[in-house]
Amino acid sequence: MSIFVAGQLTRQPGADPRTVTFVLVDVETTGLDPAQGARICEVAVVRMRGDGVVLDEYATLVDPQTPVPNPESHRITDADVTHAPTFAEIADDLLARLSGAIVVGHSLDYVDRFLSAEYDRLGVALPPVPGLCSLTTARLHLDRPDHKLAEVANLITGEWPSALPSALGIARAMAATLASLVGAAPEPLHWRGLAPVALPGQPRHTPVTPRVVGLRKGSEGWLATLSARLPYTVDPPAPRPDGLSDYRALLARALTDGRIVGDEATHLAALVGRAGLTQATARQVHEEFLVVRRAHAESDGVVTAAELRELQRAAKELAATHLIMDLEEAAAANRARRGAPLRGWRILPVGDSAEVTGVVDVAVDHGATVAVKLTRTVRLVVTDPAADDTDPRIVRARELGVPVLSVAEAHPLLADAIAAATGGGQEAGTDEPTEVYDGPRWHEFWRVRELSPAEYHEQYGGTVIDPIPPAPVADTEEFPAGPAVGRSAPVLGGSHAKSGCAVVALLGGALLAGTIELVRHLVL
Repeated sequence: MSIFVAGQLTRQPGADPRTVTFVLVDVETTGLDPAQGARICEVAVVRMRGDGVVLDEYATLVDPQTPVPNPESHRITDADVTHAPTFAEIADDLLARLSGAIVVGHSLDYVDRFLSAEYDRLGVALPPVPGLCSLTTARLHLDRPDHKLAEVANLITGEWPSALPSALGIARAMAATLASLVGAAPEPLHWRGLAPVALPGQPRHTPVTPRVVGLRKGSEGWLATLSARLPYTVDPPAPRPDGLSDYRALLARALTDGRIVGDEATHLAALVGRAGLTQATARQVHEEFLVVRRAHAESDGVVTAAELRELQRAAKELAATHLIMDLEEAAAANRARRGAPLRGWRILPVGDSAEVTGVVDVAVDHGATVAVKLTRTVRLVVTDPAADDTDPRIVRARELGVPVLSVAEAHPLLADAIAAATGGGQEAGTDEPTEVYDGPRWHEFWRVRELSPAEYHEQYGGTVIDPIPPAPVADTEEFPAGPAVGRSAPVLGGSHAKSGCAVVALLGGALLAGTIELVRHLVL
């Protein structure tokens, strides 16, 4: 039986969507049809207020208790779900996050069929839950040839979604898109459909197995990206002790030299899932690690410049610089007392070798600052011996006339500047201002009027209802559980009808499961 009763975000009168809670849901599956044995192998939820404030996130791989085919589609393998909970183990935790909200999916019917099958398998009966299909919403209001989630998200938010094809990456993309759509549409949108309802069950805080996808170093470092890819869970479950021990051990080995490199980050990302870490628990582990490192440096009563540099490198990697801020302020005061000959120098390192790091450390210890990108205020670029001359930063620096020096060349230059005790050049400035964004560009694709049911059916083959004038709705922060908002009957015709999305046609039984799953991903 279907769970969700689809409503609409319409230009017709209705409830203010900024005052309600939405839950953006995505599932990754072992196939297209749960009736033929396909199961959920990953689920993610972003719980968000209609004004764009994220309230909670939840994400985990799920042991489908069946082989996971077509990993090239969702990048999930049998090995990935080895330590994952079953759906039965997370069913209550998931219901707690769906409760009291409008559930949103990009192809809501797909999410509905799989969640319905999983809860039916457990014998859990659920009341009708309000749902919204973001694919249908985009088609109703945006005159575009392509309404796949990535395209719509890029159009409306100005950014391509990250961490795809993870369920959390997709749910976050839906959340960002919906927030911008509700908050910046050329015409006010209103919710027409059932009011949110309370769902049965209490959270069990079952350990999760989150998946890190799209890991990259970025400007903040590997671990900052790793942590950002984890769910922002307000009340996270406890990590698994064995996985947590392995994660801490690898973290200690990786930070022996104060730096995390790509292979180490990849291995840490794999252990994050096994440990069951979320953003909150990962941050706690990282901060505990730095506290131990700091205590060791302070054990003899003095933190030397070399020890401070090691702590700074570790703190930057761990995104925990606030824990050593007092040490940095004390060191800065000491430099000010003895003079800072390189004050005003901004140095951009290209490469993360020990040689480059050593040069930068010396410069910072004498008043220089480190740039994270090339701007006109950068005074010197120091390159790794293995740096590629075609690196865009090097090419651009030469175009701007900024010196590009090897480690061997930079050492004497800095030594001369320090010896001469001259600041040289202008004070450290701020990065150049970025281009000002002049209004939402997606407004030019806003339909003159939203499609009627007949027009929608003609273009997309699906079915939507024609909104009717709503009954008065109290102006509350969140809808109370109970009767429909804006109408006295379900949004779609029939009892607990499916969403307004075009139903994905089931392929013939002879097709491979991998082909089926790839067809589903074309919608995303």
